[in-house]
Amino acid sequence: MDKLTVDHSFVNQIATTLSRHGWETPALVLLEAGKPLTFLGGQLLWVVQPALSLVMPTDLVRQTAQLLEEPEAVEALISQLETAEANKK
Repeated sequence: MDKLTVDHSFVNQIATTLSRHGWETPALVLLEAGKPLTFLGGQLLWVVQPALSLVMPTDLVRQTAQLLEEPEAVEALISQLETAEANKK
């Protein structure tokens, strides 16, 4: 994901996975409450990436870190989750 470019396919994949497991509301709460800290969360993922790569695909960790670093991507994920939550009601 380049700067100023939101990887919509990855955002959709994350939103779909969270929705499939019924985690829209907890994810929305965490994203909305932690919105000022999402950049730091992305930075933390870069730091722990070598350890996480033992149990998760490296590309997933990288894409998630990049998503959290981009405010537009976080907003797109929030929007997708809100839409998924509204469609369930």
